[in-house]
Amino acid sequence: MLGLIDAGAKAFLRETRGFIAEPGSISIVNPGDLHTGSRADGEHLRYRALYIPVSVLSEVTGESRSGEAPGFRSGVLRDAPLFEKLGRLHASIVHATSRLQRDQVRFDALRALARGHGSTWKPRDESLAEASRQVRAAHAMVRARFTENLSVFDIAAAVEVSPYHLMRQFRRHVGIPMHALQTQLRVALAKRLLREGLPASQAALEAGFADQSHLSKRFKELVGTSPVHYQRHSPARP
Repeated sequence: MLGLIDAGAKAFLRETRGFIAEPGSISIVNPGDLHTGSRADGEHLRYRALYIPVSVLSEVTGESRSGEAPGFRSGVLRDAPLFEKLGRLHASIVHATSRLQRDQVRFDALRALARGHGSTWKPRDESLAEASRQVRAAHAMVRARFTENLSVFDIAAAVEVSPYHLMRQFRRHVGIPMHALQTQLRVALAKRLLREGLPASQAALEAGFADQSHLSKRFKELVGTSPVHYQRHSPARP
């Protein structure tokens, strides 16, 4: 996920590292990264979001056979020419230019991204293997029951550790707090349900949100657009 920051500043955690993306910079999240996002400065945060399938990036870099796309070590890229190229890519999608033009603009932008900032680096499997049994059990519980209205005290009691110790250790080993992991999993489920054609109001409830308004707020924070806009512009799945 690429975010072209136009106004304000975006603060986010990616795995265990924190980043601030300011106007003119590019926020970047690798596929599978646990992440959060929020406004860091200014009255408004405005950015344009691009979601690039791994297969597309692999083709641009000539790695389509292996399926390996470049990884990106930093969460923020400061590269004005690249910002402009990605901006042209975004505009070509929004304004529905010809497919031939979009393909060329996409190729130019993603080749510049991969050549300028990509590497063979991959995020290491965060230290869950090194975490205590209680943290691993809490992580599994959140993933299995993320649609439920769990509390820290419920989880701590289930894994037999104090809530405050669990919160500290979970963030240390997983990289984000338990509630952020829960929200990310809920949004991921909502995205799938929206692609399958469910109304946003129903997708919100099935994903564990209190209502559509709650879904919209969290969805915009992580995805960069509203659920309705996302559904309208995503290919439907049977």
